[in-house]
Amino acid sequence: MYDALRRGAIAGAVGGGAYGLYVALVGNPLVEHAEELAHHGHGHGHEATVVADGVTSVVSVGGSAALGLLFGLVVFGFVGYLLEPALPDRGGSYLLGLGGFLTVSGVPWLVLPPAAPGVETTVATDFALSLYVGLMAVGAVACLASGWVYHRLAEYGRPVGTAAALAVFVTTVGVAAFAAPSPGYESTLPATFEAAYVGSVVVGQLGLWGIAAATHSRLDTALRPDAHGVAPTAAD
Repeated sequence: MYDALRRGAIAGAVGGGAYGLYVALVGNPLVEHAEELAHHGHGHGHEATVVADGVTSVVSVGGSAALGLLFGLVVFGFVGYLLEPALPDRGGSYLLGLGGFLTVSGVPWLVLPPAAPGVETTVATDFALSLYVGLMAVGAVACLASGWVYHRLAEYGRPVGTAAALAVFVTTVGVAAFAAPSPGYESTLPATFEAAYVGSVVVGQLGLWGIAAATHSRLDTALRPDAHGVAPTAAD
């Protein structure tokens, strides 16, 4: 298990580092612009917040990198270790990355999409957080259930197993998204900017999971012990 956690931690650190850089170059400027738009016309002095903005930027970048490390340990490390017998030899890392993205972000966003600063939801924060966590659980269950169905029906051919797995996932997530309360949003931001902000968040999360999965896939052969329990060396 130690080797699995080590590979997961490295993959998460690489993905998180790339995500932190993306946040610094793209995410934070968009957030600052959103805050300027939200406070436009209120006469707030920008100079007084320069230091605070700098500190916030550093914290957000560091938090993004730490988030990637956490995802790597949990999804690629711990969950990957538990599901290793069921994962294919090729592409298993990418399935873990896809499952992680859908669980942490993709499924919850169907009901609670990312919102730019200045956009307020009509539901209480505690309720929104509980709803998000519940949708994460739905995403995890849907991923595991679709994987189980695929393995049960794969003997009839990959197309049959894949179609059944997709049907289970879409049905499970669709029912949950339909049953979940849909909060409203109040915003003074331009619709085009909101769309650009949401798109940037989606791209950032896809990049985090994609880079982490690619790194884990490479490490899977570089650091995994071979059939005799001996890790490959540079000479190999």
